[in-house]
Amino acid sequence: MAEELKGGVIGDEGKTAQVDGGYFGGYVKPANQKEYRRDRRYAPNQNGKRKVVVVVRERGGNSVPAVFGSESQAAAFIRARIAKGTVVHADEAASWDDYTNVLK
Repeated sequence: MAEELKGGVIGDEGKTAQVDGGYFGGYVKPANQKEYRRDRRYAPNQNGKRKVVVVVRERGGNSVPAVFGSESQAAAFIRARIAKGTVVHADEAASWDDYTNVLK
């Protein structure tokens, strides 16, 4: 799907686009005994295989997906895929704040 839409631009003056990401993979099975359990939210206790799929979608139009190590690594992708003048909406994640303000 990404190859089919490679180089495509979403939005235009007066149009609306949405940006969001979902994390997949990298599950670390917890230990059975309480004294051996680790807090899996911390990077040293993760296995490094977790990826985020970032999707830029124009309302009523096309979607462009891409895979990154984290949401913050998607900055160049977002700027390249959304046309100037497009109103950009995202959820409350802090990683989207800089990108939505730049593109408006």
